[in-house]
Amino acid sequence: TSPDEEVVRRRGRRIISPGNQFALTPPRTPTKRQLPPKNGSSAEHPQTPSKAQLSLSPVRSSPRKRLLLPAEISDAIGASPSKKLVSPVKRLRLQSRDAEAETEVALTGLTKAQLVTLLKDTMGRSPDAKQVIHELLPKPDLAHSMQKLEKLLHQIYRAFPQKHWGNSRDAFCFRRVQIPIETFKRKCLERGQQLCQAEQWCSLLEYAQQAWNFVRKMPDWEDASHNKAKQLCFRSLAAHCTTALKKASLDQRQLQALVSRFREMKEDSPCIASPLKLAEAQLEQPHQ
Repeated sequence: TSPDEEVVRRRGRRIISPGNQFALTPPRTPTKRQLPPKNGSSAEHPQTPSKAQLSLSPVRSSPRKRLLLPAEISDAIGASPSKKLVSPVKRLRLQSRDAEAETEVALTGLTKAQLVTLLKDTMGRSPDAKQVIHELLPKPDLAHSMQKLEKLLHQIYRAFPQKHWGNSRDAFCFRRVQIPIETFKRKCLERGQQLCQAEQWCSLLEYAQQAWNFVRKMPDWEDASHNKAKQLCFRSLAAHCTTALKKASLDQRQLQALVSRFREMKEDSPCIASPLKLAEAQLEQPHQ
């Protein structure tokens, strides 16, 4: 070998003394197992005991102390929110103010069910009061019902599309006005059912005749299935007329007016044929 190769070979085999070996090597980061325990660490951060430690721990001999509060504070905590907001003194004051109101004014704040219950209790306590209420009982007011039906009929025609190429009684227009038609039908049937349940037969006859005028003005559609709501209103009003004729006591003059009116209504729907026949039969009977 040449002298240069010998110098290179000696440089590659550098010998490090044992004293300098640890100085050149960087220290390793100790792991958790190699860390020494700190004094007081268990006292500051206690570990959760295991199930085995809990089973071996002694049972508490003394009962746990309860927090004893005064009676006033405990009652205030356990009270409902409505009781917390209104004190007994304020509640008594409000009741006294309500008692000072006039009877006529207090009646306006009652619901329909409350008024019916009040009248029943009053008539049950005094027969004279029942007779007075019977004499003063007015006829059902049909003006509001007629105004409601007129408004709903107007909403039906307002729901028609403004610009539509084709017939205004086709399926497209029916879908646009279907909801107002169902609303009209529901209100028409509800009021008639209320009068029938109240056994107001004369008012039921009058309602059927007046509501018939609004039902006949409902639109007629090309598809027969779309006229179900209108036909249902006609049949319901005709059935109410039949029921009222059987229950009411009408004189000859009233029966003649009904027969004349039913004949006019027959042009709109043949459903009125049954009450018309019944009214004619009652008219032919001798007047008692």
